[in-house]
Amino acid sequence: MTNLNQDSAGKEAEGPETETETPSPASPPTPPAGWTEPEREALLEAVDNSPYSLGDWLEAIAAFETWLKGRGERRRPWRDIVGYIHCCTLMESPGIPLGKLNIIVNQALIEFGFEILDDSQD
Repeated sequence: MTNLNQDSAGKEAEGPETETETPSPASPPTPPAGWTEPEREALLEAVDNSPYSLGDWLEAIAAFETWLKGRGERRRPWRDIVGYIHCCTLMESPGIPLGKLNIIVNQALIEFGFEILDDSQD
């Protein structure tokens, strides 16, 4: 079997024969398992309405997840989490390059908390 690779000029060049298969390209990021279809749709709509990629959003969700785990919180109100992250996307300033969304979300959680969880514990 012959592998095709690109050289530094972007041209395809034949590579040496190998017995192993070339790894498939990384699949596009998807919402975490366990989400309902309406939750997935809400996430994808929020991504479409923001300047950040789905990958950025998934990193932000992972940061949120880490923050929740650090507080021993087991509940995951996904739609509220998506709404919170969406608000974080609005923190950008015109003319200033986009910051890393996961860092913005983490900083917002540290400074402001997550009111949905605070309200439900009263």
